[in-house]
Amino acid sequence: FGLLRDPYERVVALFRGNFTHYGGNYTHFQKTCDVNGAVKQMLREHVLAGKKYAHGCTFTPQAEYFEGDYGIELPVNNREFPKSMNDIFHAKGYSDFKIDTEDIFDVSGCPEIWAGDLDAEAKKLVRQAYAADFELLCKHFGHCDKEENTCIYQIPGLCPKRVIAAGYQGKAIPALK
Repeated sequence: FGLLRDPYERVVALFRGNFTHYGGNYTHFQKTCDVNGAVKQMLREHVLAGKKYAHGCTFTPQAEYFEGDYGIELPVNNREFPKSMNDIFHAKGYSDFKIDTEDIFDVSGCPEIWAGDLDAEAKKLVRQAYAADFELLCKHFGHCDKEENTCIYQIPGLCPKRVIAAGYQGKAIPALK
């Protein structure tokens, strides 16, 4: 199995985490919560420059892990994490395995920033860099809207308070930005 993550949410989390050895250092963008500047820089300097294996393969498209003889055969919907993983554990006979929210390491910088804050140029770069990942999300989970803004609502702090207050639960809410 393998978690299949929305590319917009993924790059926003890399920015929000700002882990120097995992995705790079975007401190100068974090000071003003400039997610667009950070995402454009990370994609231009790494994925779109042919360096997708930089920073311990942080930027590698997820689709690559689904390829070949040993590729992922069971994708897990990261939008519904941890419930999606717990459901798979249960279905596969591992009922004693359970991921609780307190078990999850998450990001904390710029807590009111999410995929909905990415501008058109940043989103275009994400779609360009991770086109195959978007195709996998559509194929496996029916998430076919390549403009949809997402966050992992079951993990506290990964969605802005305003998004949760609007009723977001993993499905698009019209006009929510």
